[in-house]
Amino acid sequence: QTRLDTRIRRPNVELCRDPVQHRLVEEVGEISETVESLQAKLRMAENSLQELLRTKASLEQDLSIKNNSLFIDREKCLGMRKTFPMSPRVVSV
Repeated sequence: QTRLDTRIRRPNVELCRDPVQHRLVEEVGEISETVESLQAKLRMAENSLQELLRTKASLEQDLSIKNNSLFIDREKCLGMRKTFPMSPRVVSV
């Protein structure tokens, strides 16, 4: 784009439409399309990152809940279970 602007602003040069001019205009168009495509991909990547961060937070919360449940089972309930009689009894009917 800079080369095209420089070429257009040359002093004492008539405006011309030669192959070089056409190619520079095409190149500017291609670069603009590429920039738009890259910006769209960047937005998609940023959206994916946000979704991954939300998923990570959810998984960390689930893990915290499960760790707390394991703590309760091991520290609170296991002691109570040890006091219950463990001999199985068969009741005849």
